[in-house]
Amino acid sequence: MIKNNKIISKIFLLLVVLLSSCAPDDNPFLSGTDTTTDPSLTDSVTDSTDSATDSTDSSTDSTSDSITNTTTGPDYVGNHYSMPEKYNSYYNKLSSRPTKNDLKTLINQRTQRSYNYVRDNMAETDRDWNLSPDKNDKNPYMRLFYAGYNFSASTAGKFNDFNNLWDREHIWAKSHGGAFGTSLGPGTDFHHLRACDKQNNNSWRNSRNFGDVISGQTGKDNKGYDSGKYSGGALNGVYEPLDHDKGDVARACFYMALIYPNNCKLVNSYPGTGTSLGHLDTLLKWHELDPVDEFEMNRNNFIYDNHQYNRNPFIDHPEWAHFGYF
Repeated sequence: MIKNNKIISKIFLLLVVLLSSCAPDDNPFLSGTDTTTDPSLTDSVTDSTDSATDSTDSSTDSTSDSITNTTTGPDYVGNHYSMPEKYNSYYNKLSSRPTKNDLKTLINQRTQRSYNYVRDNMAETDRDWNLSPDKNDKNPYMRLFYAGYNFSASTAGKFNDFNNLWDREHIWAKSHGGAFGTSLGPGTDFHHLRACDKQNNNSWRNSRNFGDVISGQTGKDNKGYDSGKYSGGALNGVYEPLDHDKGDVARACFYMALIYPNNCKLVNSYPGTGTSLGHLDTLLKWHELDPVDEFEMNRNNFIYDNHQYNRNPFIDHPEWAHFGYF
């Protein structure tokens, strides 16, 4: 009986070998062909190689100049437009979790510009480079804060619409900064001065604190588009910008609270005048929900390369916003 079983086994193995030699060359299970050429088989191959490619992906992300990746940190989730590799050296002297003082010392090394200088150079920093790619264009389309008409050549404002459609405005309201006005420093810092829809900023944003508006009204921009929500008075009330502005607002406020602590304090309440602005927990949430995009990263790069020569670290390293600096 044992002898017969051995004979049967040998016959079976012989049949397998014969069948294998007759199989088509493109059969991945028999010929060793790369299974990734067959979309139906991709998942099985990818799953088995994930652990090997993860380390490669992370090194690629850190060196690409124009990719979207995932930056993780304490309580931080979301896609983040990566800082170009050439700017890594800016942070060379810092640890991966720098102290508040070290980070402040770094970004304090800057060139202060006048209020008018900032306005004149917004043709570079705040232009919509997708709509106006020619760097020699002196009247480009603009990416305006608090505006619902961006992103289209048929509606977007242009640089020459200054003082009519838009103005340069402080993200951190002057009345919440110890009335710093337009003096050098907090009053003229590129990282929180933005080209803004004039009507929305003056009427609905005004000096309100930033936060989620549960029950309020919808503001209108200069062209009649819905643009943000507001409630309460112009100083003590609350303003909620459009979703695509929320992360930009948060990171500008984080920068201001770090570099100008005597003028700018973030709190979890809605105070009136003074040097406090709320609402910190909401800004941290907005920071995650509206990650850095290409426009915001490019603006950071222009300010560093050509104008103020410092960077907003919360754009480059979004996880640092959760390290207890505020």
